[in-house]
Amino acid sequence: MKTINPKDLVLVEAESFNDIGGWVVDQQSMDVMGSPYLLAHGLGKPVANARTQVKFRNTGKYRLWIRTRDWVPPYGPGKFHLHVNGQPLDKIFGLDGDGSWQWHDGGTVEIKDTSVNLELVDLTGFEGRCDAILFAKFADSDFIPPNSGAELMDFRRCLLGLPPTPPDEGSFDLVVAGGGYAGLCAAVSAARMGLNVALVHDRPVLGGNASGEVRVGPIGGIDGGLYPRNADIIKELHKTPRGMGGSGGIRSCPDDDFVEAIVKAEKNISLFLEMHVYQTEMKNSEIIALRARHICSSGELRFAAPLFADCTGDASVGFLAGAEWRMGCEGRDQTGEALAPKKGDGMLMGVSNFWLANHTEHTASFPRCPWALEITEESVDVSTPKYPPKFGQYAYAAGWNWESGFNDDQINDAEHVRDHNFRAMYGTWDFLKNWSKDRKLYEKAELSWSGFIMGKRDTRRLLGDIILSQQDITRPEIYPDACVTATWYFDLHFPHPDNTRFFPGEEFRSLAYDDPNFEKFRGDIEGSYTQIDPYPIPYRCFYSKNISNLFMAGRNISVTHVALAPVRVMNTTAMMGTVVGRAAYACRKLNASPRELYEKHLEDLKQILSDPEGYV
Repeated sequence: MKTINPKDLVLVEAESFNDIGGWVVDQQSMDVMGSPYLLAHGLGKPVANARTQVKFRNTGKYRLWIRTRDWVPPYGPGKFHLHVNGQPLDKIFGLDGDGSWQWHDGGTVEIKDTSVNLELVDLTGFEGRCDAILFAKFADSDFIPPNSGAELMDFRRCLLGLPPTPPDEGSFDLVVAGGGYAGLCAAVSAARMGLNVALVHDRPVLGGNASGEVRVGPIGGIDGGLYPRNADIIKELHKTPRGMGGSGGIRSCPDDDFVEAIVKAEKNISLFLEMHVYQTEMKNSEIIALRARHICSSGELRFAAPLFADCTGDASVGFLAGAEWRMGCEGRDQTGEALAPKKGDGMLMGVSNFWLANHTEHTASFPRCPWALEITEESVDVSTPKYPPKFGQYAYAAGWNWESGFNDDQINDAEHVRDHNFRAMYGTWDFLKNWSKDRKLYEKAELSWSGFIMGKRDTRRLLGDIILSQQDITRPEIYPDACVTATWYFDLHFPHPDNTRFFPGEEFRSLAYDDPNFEKFRGDIEGSYTQIDPYPIPYRCFYSKNISNLFMAGRNISVTHVALAPVRVMNTTAMMGTVVGRAAYACRKLNASPRELYEKHLEDLKQILSDPEGYV
């Protein structure tokens, strides 16, 4: 890259706009593509403009670049304009790419005042995306901005004025990363035991898959078990004034404000929303601190503690720290599990982005989408929901069995996997509205909601001193540190064989053992519906075997792919978090590591789980 003076450059991060209008901030792939970005998630209707004001040191001629992505090349479904002081640039952005994130040259602009108004104008409502806007004073030079890796990150840090080391937010007893059910229950339970807790979460709302951004209904038994008090906090969450319902609906999850109020009521919790953990500081096998970056402002903070809990789902903290982990389906030759394939295939359960359509009082058109998945009369039976398309107030709802990414890397290829779900949704709705022989039934229906945040089931799993397997659950093997009761069945998901006929390798529908048509469609799928008796998961699944001060709770605990199936549901992961929070208190009180708590103080842990207040 040509030597440049940073004073000749003005970098505007799109996610930092003063008013993002109808655009949304998407941070899900920032570790891969380098940054959060703005997404025009309009369901086929252009979203409201995003606006900001930028200060320049100098007026004059500048060359402008925008970092964006044509997400379905060469179609460019996510087109948008940039207005500078109310005037649109000649270039349309969001097309002319190869599917990767790139800087697109927008030509030269004349900056006549040191205060400039910028406006992102969505043209389609079909998932246009903008990462950043760059102005370069040397308008006629051959400079091209860096586009990947450390060079891009260093470039951003320089222009944003970020310090080499983030400011220290202070020292805590426990830092919890991830604010889904597991993480928020870990934070609340630890705080109520008297620990000083930092809860760091990378979205503006808590709840994870149960939040209003994803809308998965929490399931799993919460009564009974060895330690009934494990359900204290999840029972509070179930008191939401909204009520509960099936996944994808408006009543599928607790109210986000209600959940946040439970956390904010705890004086011992410091809540850090919209903060993404990007680095761990290590001393031998121990985490010293986490570093996190704000997904809108890019500001960074450092969180130090003697204990950490990875409740991120993707095991992000453990991965950064060098914890041992697995991902994908092991083989029967490795685990001896009857429900595992003979040889490990690395398959994952899929990622869902629910969507809804409502009846209206007027005729509602929908644009044709040649860039979406092509749905036909022959394939549409596979791409309609398992349940009747009309129920309750909805004309159509896509729920749990709309999922994709079974054979993809759902972490490093997360954007591609999510976008495939978009193409399935838009292709199906295009067909039903414009091509189907039954399109008259849908002429007054329109898309009303779709999640842009992925609902994941199955990525990295950190390894503890026990790796729970199918045999442990079905035999059953009751360990001395048994604590969190799982009640769900072996709910494994597979690509739907009938979907494979039309979309081989690109399936977006799933089949599970409880499907009433499972035997009809199963093909080569191993196993069958297997209910479990309530089974207490051992504590040793909740800490890392090689990172000495790292707990974990949620779907990233120490289990096989098969054993994940009954323990991954959110009522169960919430109780895992509650146990981890109380175990962290015991570790601090007894000056013990998570492993030493089992090896030397197991009776103390049992007393705490039986009667938390009595132990204190």
